[in-house]
Amino acid sequence: MVSAQQCDQPLKEARFDCHPESSVSERKCLARKCCWKPVIPFITQLSTNHSIDAVELNVPWCFYPRDFPTYQIKTNESTPFGQRLTIIKQQSTYMPNEILSLTVDLFYETAQRFRLRIYDPTKKRYEVPLSVPVIQTKVNVTDYEVIITQIPFAILVKRKSNGVVLFDSSVSPLIYADQFIRFSSYLSSPFLYGFGEHRQPFLINVTNEWRKLTFWTRDFPPLEHINLYGVHPFHINIEPTANFHGHFFLNSNAMDIDLQPLPAITYTTIGGIIDLYLFAGPTAQDVIQQYWEVIGKPLMPPYWSLGFHLCRYGYNSIEKLRTVIQRMHDAEFPYDVQWTDIDAMSSHLDYTYDKINFNGLPDLVRALQSEGKHYVNIIDPGISSTQPSGTYPPYDDGLKKAIFMTKFNSTEPIIGKVWPGLTAFPDFTNENSIEWWTNIAATFHDTVPFDGIWIDMNEPSNFVDGSQDGCTNNSLDNPPFIPHVLGDSLSAKTLCPSAEHALSSHYNLHNMYGYFEARATNLALKTIRRKRPFVLSRSSFSGSGQYTAHWTGDNRATHTDMYFSISAILSFNMFGIPNVGADVCGFELETTEELCTRWMQLGAFYPFMRNHNDLNMKDQDPAVFSWKAQQIMKQALIMRYSLAPFWYTLHHQATMISRTLVQPLHFEFPNDDNTVGIDKQFLIGRAILVSPVLFPLATKVRAYIPQDVWYEFPSGIKITTVGIFTELDAPLDKINVHVRGGFIIPMQIPGDNLMMGRGNPFTLLVAQSMSGNATGNLFWDDGDSLDSIETKNYNYFEFSCSSNILTINATVANYKDSPMNLELIRVLGVAKTVTRVTVNGKNHENFSYNIFDQILVVHSLDLDMLALSSQTIQWTTTTTRPRLTIH
Repeated sequence: MVSAQQCDQPLKEARFDCHPESSVSERKCLARKCCWKPVIPFITQLSTNHSIDAVELNVPWCFYPRDFPTYQIKTNESTPFGQRLTIIKQQSTYMPNEILSLTVDLFYETAQRFRLRIYDPTKKRYEVPLSVPVIQTKVNVTDYEVIITQIPFAILVKRKSNGVVLFDSSVSPLIYADQFIRFSSYLSSPFLYGFGEHRQPFLINVTNEWRKLTFWTRDFPPLEHINLYGVHPFHINIEPTANFHGHFFLNSNAMDIDLQPLPAITYTTIGGIIDLYLFAGPTAQDVIQQYWEVIGKPLMPPYWSLGFHLCRYGYNSIEKLRTVIQRMHDAEFPYDVQWTDIDAMSSHLDYTYDKINFNGLPDLVRALQSEGKHYVNIIDPGISSTQPSGTYPPYDDGLKKAIFMTKFNSTEPIIGKVWPGLTAFPDFTNENSIEWWTNIAATFHDTVPFDGIWIDMNEPSNFVDGSQDGCTNNSLDNPPFIPHVLGDSLSAKTLCPSAEHALSSHYNLHNMYGYFEARATNLALKTIRRKRPFVLSRSSFSGSGQYTAHWTGDNRATHTDMYFSISAILSFNMFGIPNVGADVCGFELETTEELCTRWMQLGAFYPFMRNHNDLNMKDQDPAVFSWKAQQIMKQALIMRYSLAPFWYTLHHQATMISRTLVQPLHFEFPNDDNTVGIDKQFLIGRAILVSPVLFPLATKVRAYIPQDVWYEFPSGIKITTVGIFTELDAPLDKINVHVRGGFIIPMQIPGDNLMMGRGNPFTLLVAQSMSGNATGNLFWDDGDSLDSIETKNYNYFEFSCSSNILTINATVANYKDSPMNLELIRVLGVAKTVTRVTVNGKNHENFSYNIFDQILVVHSLDLDMLALSSQTIQWTTTTTRPRLTIH
């Protein structure tokens, strides 16, 4: 019996759940020697007309007493990497197979990165097969301080500069059993970002809320409060001082993460070990950079993939596909990539095409490629196991090479059911699978020369629970605790957890299935095309960005789904998969012309832009709408295409220096409390602010313009209302975009597609700061080579503007196969009349100055940016009264 004194917890927010299973009762709670104190049910409060206290929703009725048995330190020794502790526990508690003696390793890895590992020293447990930095020597100086408490065992990590808590495990007991590991920490505030993949507002605010987030990859259209396609147990915590820090729990087992208003966080996983990274920041971008140093930086995409992609499920025939392509051509829409879905396959079989309904597909693909376009096809992981022997090499060869996942304790493939019927599932953790996957892809590529591969259904999805033969009754398929997964079973619409991979059980590796398939597909494409790979994966795990882009799955054609796409794209940029987008105009349900127009405007500023919709839905390619809607969509696409050099340079920065492509306003303006949680606007890089319309029939948008210099894009007019929320005019033909002073944006005159436009002239948009300064850069290569960065076969320019001089420095100038002529510059915020322009010291007569908008345009430059290592464009101004001058 637990004493009343040990249960005297005045703060409901400080209760930590002792019975996270759903069927709690007083009897079950007391059997665990925990405290039982029911909270007045929500429905009773309603019936008695009392005020509703949101904090009381989901408060645990069963919680740990203060003297609940936990660990204490037995030994503490210094090591080259930091410290090693032995912790012991005198008695088991409520979970079977508790481990009573543990090793704790404290790694002082860098000045801003601390790693905590807790594991069983006597028995090797599963650990995530992710390649992370191996640090063997403790760093001398850190931004954090680590304090260890002996009895009960606890670890406190504080920021040295101000004492803010980064981690504090003293708040709740550590439970460490074979299939149940649970530990907690204080949070420095109730405001967090991260924890994917979940559909939720970008800011997680638990000031007045208890929230449970579940991590187990699952094929289900995005809805709130359920586990979705990917697993990213990483978050950023906002500190009261406007600093940021982060946690990454390196664990791939099914887990729940509970947040409570104390504020505090509890991690509950059913396998592996405790392997927790702390990132001290102090800026949000610092935290992200520190996280990417652990999980791997994102890949550099091929340049063509930055364009507009078009797809649908249900072209159904080559004639329909040709009609859409011709319709887009006749309407003069720029677009780069045509896709097909599973309806183009023969009987839904991977690496086939329907030679009746899609007769002529190989020639169509080659025709697209001859025009500079590209083609991507879909591949699902399920390989049909029922084709006549000798007729379907993907299965026949896979069986010979033993690369399929197997049943528990068996060499027989586990069989599920997906689109082609009964299927086996490749084990992509088996290194032999890489060669097999490459060979079957290469054979198909000989027939249909695809440029990229779209890997879908790779959670992995299964139309039956577990397998056609069911699952075992062992502890992998029936663990003592199941996180709050959709379907209440780990095998719901996926494979049995007991199924076996080369590296471990599916119980341990399920959440990484998409990660390993993306890696295999990336390697296969490199071998087949000898060019930069493009992979799009639905399922993802921490580190997937090294191999693949991502889209947000089977969204719906609603304004709500359009809104949630922004928080998803911001989150996946944090997660190291910056090349991300949502199905523009919506996948499920019928779109409308107004919704699709607004979504095309927003999608033009996604990192990855693809219009895609579902079987039996009306066509929603841009050319199918009214002439007016087409012109609006076309203008959005022209904005996207003109900014392609800027986007490409951002991708280079992501790959090289771990910067996100897009970010929330709060990350860039952390001292401005108004920016906290804004997720209806976003920044591209640090320079472009996008404020889309997200509500039906709206003609205005409420937007926050941070305190700085901002110019409308593309007009270049300086705005005067900053530092407040304001209503911006937003008729249907306008998306509000603003360029920030202090930045130079490299642009290019668009072509019909990105490859056709590569040789077109460049332009520079110079948005001056209040002091007349601006900087920018441009990375440029052939757009497709695997090794252009390593071999330095590229060009890199640094632009700077100061004191009426624009300087163009070619710091690397090794790529000469494409002209790089600068045709025009637009300088915004030129307060005084321009009387003279010189280029490299010589007079240039072709310029105009608009006195009302304070914009200088220097045109007809025909300046080869590679001709000299440093070039200048200078303008002279007068102090006399401004007047309009045109030369």
